[in-house]
Amino acid sequence: MASSRTKGLAVAATLFGGLLAGVSANRSLVQIPAWKRIGAAPWAAFTRAENHGLGALFYPAIGLAALLFTAATAIAFRFDRAARGSRSFPVYSAAVVAVAWAVATRGFVVPALFSLGEVGNNAVELQRLLLSLARWWAINDVLHALSFGLNLWALTEVLSSSKGT
Repeated sequence: MASSRTKGLAVAATLFGGLLAGVSANRSLVQIPAWKRIGAAPWAAFTRAENHGLGALFYPAIGLAALLFTAATAIAFRFDRAARGSRSFPVYSAAVVAVAWAVATRGFVVPALFSLGEVGNNAVELQRLLLSLARWWAINDVLHALSFGLNLWALTEVLSSSKGT
């Protein structure tokens, strides 16, 4: 069986990955279609307000925790002698996918959100920004869901493996 440290990290990675995937699913399936119907100006006003105060801490904290716990699980798994019989594919794949969504978030989504202030109330630019972000969020949201699925699979491997199998 895997060590309690590896198991604990796998549980945390799955919990935070699930929370991130849930927030992402809400954005993809509910919020983005609604914002496209309502319009770019109300979306921009909401997004500017959402990214101040608690929102400025909540989303990055969930993403960072999901990324760090997923990476820590892969590292702990690598050095866990008791986990040697476990299948490693989901553990390492979850870490690779988590790094991919982190790069997409930091490289494309965050800069686009920061450019919201520069755009001001220009309706054409706001619409362009909304559509661009919707595409990047769609990619990111698929990666979040995939990462969560891999974390869930990794958790089942870590919890169900027995030494020597």
